[in-house]
Amino acid sequence: MSEGAFQTDLFGGIKRFFSGGESEKVEEAPPQISGDGTVLFRYADRLKKSIRCRKKNFENLYELELPGYMKTEEFYPVRELAAEWARVTFKRKTASNKQKSRDLLARIWKATDQILTDIGQKPVIGNTRFPPIRPVGNVHDLNKVFAAINETYFQGELQARITWSNRVGGLSFHSKRTDPLTGEEVNLISISRGYDFENCPLYAVFGVVYHECLHIVIPPVMENGRRIVHGKNFRQRERRYIYYEQWIKWHKEVLPKNIRMMRRAKNFW
Repeated sequence: MSEGAFQTDLFGGIKRFFSGGESEKVEEAPPQISGDGTVLFRYADRLKKSIRCRKKNFENLYELELPGYMKTEEFYPVRELAAEWARVTFKRKTASNKQKSRDLLARIWKATDQILTDIGQKPVIGNTRFPPIRPVGNVHDLNKVFAAINETYFQGELQARITWSNRVGGLSFHSKRTDPLTGEEVNLISISRGYDFENCPLYAVFGVVYHECLHIVIPPVMENGRRIVHGKNFRQRERRYIYYEQWIKWHKEVLPKNIRMMRRAKNFW
């Protein structure tokens, strides 16, 4: 290598090599790749207690977006756990793989809290702020759907707010949030915008809203050290939805196509 040439050091920065064989690190760069070379790391300061992953099929690589504070050397074990999580996430969705993915996530955030404590920083609190509430979509009105589901299946007793997700694609979910005006804890249901398409029948929207409502009345439980989200009681209640089979079929076959269209349109990642 000629004098003054550069070589990228993926684990520590950029080194300039001189004819005398010595090297000098001229700038620090955050770690960009996992130990086995299969996961590329990106960092975003906007992320606090979440990570995002994408598989680059044509290169057989994964892109993992991590919170900005994970750039430092102390977080090397957390990054490797996150890399393992990324690889598991894109495996076949068996019960075993799903459980392993959940366990890895729990280990990631437990290790993160410990490292932050060890270096004298406060553990990161997950996002509990209220997102913009936008229940009226391009095709479906979630307020009307929720009102109908609440009256039909829950005697109108559920208290919750519902919105289309602010993320491109993604999952539908239920969470607890603190109302910024009253300080009260409220249920928030966020529905994937993949359901807000002309090709999405009402029974599918009703199905996903019913599913998220069930998370309010049947919260997760701990059994033998495991967090059970969709237990036997939950699955039994879920099947009471009159169009359950049709909804599941649409969810598996059409929703992924809608999400892919949304990501291409937004130039996701």
